[in-house]
Amino acid sequence: MKKITLTLTLMLTVFFATAQPQLLFENNSYDFGTIKEEGGKVTGRFIFTNTGNSDLILKSVRPSCGCTAADYTKTPVAPGEKGFIDATFDPYNRAGGFTKNIRVTTNEPKFNDDKVPPTVIYIKGFVEKRPPTIFELSGFAAGHGMMRLQKPGISLRLRNTESHTDTVKFKNFNTRPVKIGRLELPPYITEMSRSFTNTIAPDEIAHIVLKYDATQRNDWGKLKDHIIINTDDTIEEKKIFNYEVEIIEDFSYLKPNSKLPSFFVNHNEYNFGRIKSGDKVEYTYEITNNGEADLIIRKITTNYDYVITWNIENTTIKPKHTVKLSVTFNTAKRRGKQNGMLTLTTNDPANSSIVLRIFGDIQP
Repeated sequence: MKKITLTLTLMLTVFFATAQPQLLFENNSYDFGTIKEEGGKVTGRFIFTNTGNSDLILKSVRPSCGCTAADYTKTPVAPGEKGFIDATFDPYNRAGGFTKNIRVTTNEPKFNDDKVPPTVIYIKGFVEKRPPTIFELSGFAAGHGMMRLQKPGISLRLRNTESHTDTVKFKNFNTRPVKIGRLELPPYITEMSRSFTNTIAPDEIAHIVLKYDATQRNDWGKLKDHIIINTDDTIEEKKIFNYEVEIIEDFSYLKPNSKLPSFFVNHNEYNFGRIKSGDKVEYTYEITNNGEADLIIRKITTNYDYVITWNIENTTIKPKHTVKLSVTFNTAKRRGKQNGMLTLTTNDPANSSIVLRIFGDIQP
């Protein structure tokens, strides 16, 4: 009886050791051929078979580009059965040839090894450029509706002592006048002048002159702001003009022999390795002031809101002192390789902006 039990145990051990799923695509690329830019989204289907001897599960299907979306079989695929991955591509504003990839990982045992890359499938084709619109031909294509902006926004890099004046131009393509209502402006953006009173005549080009004042913004680093021009355009009433502004400190007040702070961190990156979603990740950076004046951490921002949280002992660091910056990475609902970043803005002229990384691979 013991021999029979031992034999059955060995047989089951061998079975489970050799039982594994295996993904096999009928084709690993899909050619859309020539498609029209204005023709709308197109979808190609990849069919695969589970040629293994246990259920196959697609764990991750990740397109390489935001212009591509993927739908796929989300239930286990039994041995010998088929599944699919649908790749949808948006050709609008993407004229010319294209090749995009989709990276696929499954519950195949080989993916237990971090060094094994995902299975890759490809879509390709050629997008035939659409004829230009009347808005593009005139150079006023930003936004929607019959009143268009010449550009959607502006990028600036300003010292905290500076301001910038810019002219926002727009054109009325309608056959009737467009009424301009209230401008919604933050307190640090001021309307200096305008070329009209309350309405823009058909086919008229108008403008507003705006001043962005960094001294009033009272913030640091990379910032996003916007103004709203309210109109009676029936398609898009609110016209938005965006500001992407980086405000840096003006160190021109420093004298040649000024005592300065000096930023130093024990490590500028932390790799938490491969962990499961939901596991807690914590790390402490040690920041030292090696200078002769107080080091001020003016601002700390992250690239993952609500995912990366932090706490610092003190934002003013005396010379030759060290403080701890504690960081927590919330892995819940995160999947795949993650690259978290904290950007520190300081009063050290040599290190006014520092990036600290916290990264790893989060598994389901």
